[in-house]
Amino acid sequence: MKESYRITKAEREVMEVIWAANEPVRTKNLLDKMKEKGRDWKRQTLNTLLFRLEEKGIVSRRRAYVEGALSEQELLQKQTQEILDDFYGGKLENFCAALVGNRTVKSEEVDKLYDLIDGWRAN
Repeated sequence: MKESYRITKAEREVMEVIWAANEPVRTKNLLDKMKEKGRDWKRQTLNTLLFRLEEKGIVSRRRAYVEGALSEQELLQKQTQEILDDFYGGKLENFCAALVGNRTVKSEEVDKLYDLIDGWRAN
């Protein structure tokens, strides 16, 4: 089965707290931080979310500590690649065509895209 990096809103909220910490976080402290954000969860609820995130390879847990296994940028790249693969056959040009649709694009936007593409171009 293909690995998926899609996460729920609640899982994202947990990850935002973990990323903001920039170091391993005690599960109890994470539960307290979530309570400060208006999430009055039981420990089991948090553990369920952490288990799902760990299964997806997004967090790692050791004893009473949890940390991000992926940075926010790494997760966004994996999620974007997953969307590209699932909906656009893995082809960037299919994604761009769907994104633009029938509308016209301003010349300055096209110029910026060309600059990006030139930066990505393999020598």
